[in-house]
Amino acid sequence: MIVFKVIQQHHGNTVAYDCLRRSREALFAFNRNIAKESVMIDIVNQLGLDGEAIIQDAEHQSGQSLLNEDFRLARSLGVRGFPTIVMINEENKGAKIVGSRPLESYVEGLQQVLNTGEIKPRQQPSLSNLLSQEKLLFSKEIEVMYEIDKSGINAFVEKELAPGSYEIGDLLGEFYYTTKSS
Repeated sequence: MIVFKVIQQHHGNTVAYDCLRRSREALFAFNRNIAKESVMIDIVNQLGLDGEAIIQDAEHQSGQSLLNEDFRLARSLGVRGFPTIVMINEENKGAKIVGSRPLESYVEGLQQVLNTGEIKPRQQPSLSNLLSQEKLLFSKEIEVMYEIDKSGINAFVEKELAPGSYEIGDLLGEFYYTTKSS
């Protein structure tokens, strides 16, 4: 996605990955056509950026060049199929995982790249912090992140979030939570 590359170059990885998530939500969850310029401008504007300027940059040859650099890097790393995960550390040592693999393969890859024996997960953020950061969370994401059964989601959300600080939506029977609009 060229827009991702332009944002990454000018605003950093964090904002670029936010754009990627919002684009996926728009496409897969809300059935918006992200190929339409107006939709992408709206998504980028919601990130606090100038959507029109970013889209114009993406349409120039320099935008395509940024994407082509990623394709060249992928080829040089031996990426030939999908999915392929390549992890590289500061010493340029890496691991490549090709195809659908069990969790253990990813853990072993991380151990190899980080040159460590045991991988310890980070502490999970509070639900209020996560929702504040992500702006929208589907109930399934909350179930997986906090290891909660589907039947316990409402009680968990009510316990973790301040009343009136969030809104609940429904998309094809799947609930999602957003920060309350001011």
